[in-house]
Amino acid sequence: DLITAAAGKLLRSIRLFDIYRGAGVPEGKKSLAFSLELRADDRTLIDADSDAVVSKVLKALEEKLGAVLR
Repeated sequence: DLITAAAGKLLRSIRLFDIYRGAGVPEGKKSLAFSLELRADDRTLIDADSDAVVSKVLKALEEKLGAVLR
């Protein structure tokens, strides 16, 4: 829900595709990998559009959950 809210109107779908626990990840933590599909109906997205969405999502995850990008 947090990713969906942070990503905004360009987000069309989200999929959790990997959960990792093990070497390189601190005890009691896990690494989650998500795939985000972004699309605008009225224009072609450029790198800056997707970069902005990813930045918002990462900031929200860090602020609300203490998540860290690996």
